[in-house]
Amino acid sequence: MTRTRIVGGKLIETTGGDYNIYTKENIVYSAATTITETGVETGVSYGDPQSPPARNEYFVKGWWSLDIEGNKVITNALPSMLVYFHLETKNIDNGNSILITLYEEDNSEPEETSNQDDKITLINSATRIETIDSKVNNNKVVIPLELSKLDNFIEDEVDKVLELYFKCTYLNESAKFPSAVDDYLKVGQIIADRYKIPGLNENGSDIASDLCYGFGVKDPLPIYPTNTVTTYKSEYENSGFIENVHNLFINKSNESHKALYSKEECYSTKYTLTTIPLIDLDINIATGLDVRVFDTLSDETLFWDFQATASLYFARGVLQGNLERMIAKFKANEGGIYEDEVLTEAIKNSTVTQKYCVDVEKYLSEKIKGNILSLDKLEDKTPYLGSFQKIRDDRSQKNKNFSRPIYNENKTEGLTIALNDIWATQVLIKELKNTGNNYTCKYEVILWDHFGLDLPDMEKVFNIIPSVGETFVTWFILQHLRGYKPFVTKIKFEKEFNGTF
Repeated sequence: MTRTRIVGGKLIETTGGDYNIYTKENIVYSAATTITETGVETGVSYGDPQSPPARNEYFVKGWWSLDIEGNKVITNALPSMLVYFHLETKNIDNGNSILITLYEEDNSEPEETSNQDDKITLINSATRIETIDSKVNNNKVVIPLELSKLDNFIEDEVDKVLELYFKCTYLNESAKFPSAVDDYLKVGQIIADRYKIPGLNENGSDIASDLCYGFGVKDPLPIYPTNTVTTYKSEYENSGFIENVHNLFINKSNESHKALYSKEECYSTKYTLTTIPLIDLDINIATGLDVRVFDTLSDETLFWDFQATASLYFARGVLQGNLERMIAKFKANEGGIYEDEVLTEAIKNSTVTQKYCVDVEKYLSEKIKGNILSLDKLEDKTPYLGSFQKIRDDRSQKNKNFSRPIYNENKTEGLTIALNDIWATQVLIKELKNTGNNYTCKYEVILWDHFGLDLPDMEKVFNIIPSVGETFVTWFILQHLRGYKPFVTKIKFEKEFNGTF
């Protein structure tokens, strides 16, 4: 077939995207004056001819959905979900088979070094044989897919998110569906909440004061260079805490001191008894005097006193052993992260934790119910920073009526001295198993705290109680006048709850 177009004046063609021409023979341009070809970025390029795109004789479109009917279209899912892939065909008789292969797309991700998409083998649950074809019924193919056993694939991804599509082949025609990358099914765990950042102060601008240590000589501020903090905050938001990358912020690096306080400031701490009735007078009790007196003792004597008084007044039973292990790590002067199975189990069973998890689950269930077709809206990975009031206001705008657990109810049990006020938290949605309108959600909680003291800790009431105050005086001296490194405590556990869409 020949097509001739004759135009008496100018011919202008405008397209919003690419303009591709394919021909089996020649392309000829003739002009009485000039032929001009320009490109804004790379100019004009020449290369080998490309094959024209295949004509869709058999395939129409493909998409992912939450329902077998294909009406609840989705582009995001959580591991363990049951989802459906729909392929609409034409000109294919009922009962004929289409070759199908599930792939994870890598080519469009700039951070990936591989140019090869990963094949994901589908196994028939009844026959235990790889599923490679699916039969057409009324020009439609529906493939149910349970998103399980994908952990290794997810872990290998830089962004920890899979982007799934099917390669479909029938006779001489092959195509990827969904056809647009944006419509591929993105599968991954979802960060639902982050409260502050481990190792940084409440504003996220420098070191947390209770992680400082030194020999009574103040270091110039800031302790951490601004660009170093900025990089850490960005990496934490995108990938979470990475121990071998973020060692600086858990005192596991080689720095010998990160001092906020001078010896004079340590010697001048006081507890203020505010306004005695009928006298209208504040009375200051010098806790720094004890710091000055005990600072004459050796490190070994201070550690002996620290452990003896801490165990006597602040820990019982199995948690006494945990406290002894924490003090031993402090004495080793190694910084880093402390994790302990006994402590984690005690935290999981604590009524404080249970109340915190109830509030978390209430929030998650409401978010899941309202966004089941757009699960990406559950993501809230930017840490909440600032003053207590600012954080509370920011979180209330997102209906987050929880922040972090505080373990100060039973001060002699062992959790108060080990943790007290949790510094930072993370809530990660790991799995969602759905059956009809019901689901089971598995989520992970990480609690971060700093095993260290700052100067305001020496201005609290327990410092003026005879013998009891020695726990904190000796601890404070060892950290801020003898240079022993505080460390970061990490508690990680999983929970499940049931809900309905």
